[in-house]
Amino acid sequence: MSLTVLGVISRAFRLLGIVAGGATPDADDAAMALIAFNAMKRAWFGTLIGPRLSPVAVTGTSAQAETGGEYLIPGGAPFFLTAPANPRPGARFGVVDTALDWGVNQLTIVANGRLMNGAAPPGVGAPGNAGLATEGQNSRYWFRPDNGSWTIEADSPSLSSAIEFPEGVIAFIPYMLGVAMAAEYSADLTAEVQAGNLEGRAVLARLYGRRGAAAIDRPLGLYQPQPAAG
Repeated sequence: MSLTVLGVISRAFRLLGIVAGGATPDADDAAMALIAFNAMKRAWFGTLIGPRLSPVAVTGTSAQAETGGEYLIPGGAPFFLTAPANPRPGARFGVVDTALDWGVNQLTIVANGRLMNGAAPPGVGAPGNAGLATEGQNSRYWFRPDNGSWTIEADSPSLSSAIEFPEGVIAFIPYMLGVAMAAEYSADLTAEVQAGNLEGRAVLARLYGRRGAAAIDRPLGLYQPQPAAG
């Protein structure tokens, strides 16, 4: 069974020796750790997961998104933005309500053959679109290939929240959180915790490394070894 946020926090505290085996942190420490957990997760996007996002102005009532773009959606009419085609693991894009009128003129993100937040329309069985209908509902999405879904980048709201990563990533998060919180608790970092943190970062980078305008993969078949000098 996958760990919840509290499960990850509790394991991180045990790895640091702050709580005994099998114990959980008290409410104040858990609340502080939730803040640290969300801050750590935010820092992964654009570094370990996917490309940095660059602002892209669009006009009219529709546009095609590309990985690495943060789309500045105009107001005055409903807008349809089609998600990037054939996304690679960790692909990212974002949307901004520049006119603060999505409450009147909804933004629809067309899923383009993928799921949006793991959901499809009831009874349809095909990937569904996402409607943003709240004023200022600026959002960013990253592509998770193991469930074929564009997943919203958001803080975990509570200690009971599930974690939006596959099991192979979740296994390393307690070590990574332990490193992030060690200084705050004057805790010693063991070699095991440090190694787990480094391996976790490597796993994220291998699974979801940067893709986009700032870090384009060399197309297959174009690279040819150059002869040695001299």
